[in-house]
Amino acid sequence: MARTFNQKSIDSLKLEEKTRVCTDCGSEDVALEKGELYCKKCGLVLD
Repeated sequence: MARTFNQKSIDSLKLEEKTRVCTDCGSEDVALEKGELYCKKCGLVLD
């Protein structure tokens, strides 16, 4: 059962990585720095 839970978690993370889009400018150029996601184009910090 734990294996199924872990697989679902990994799949969820992969989906989140694919759908990172800036809500302000629509850019997909999003980076993680110091524990925060931010848009490289406009600088908006994402949740």
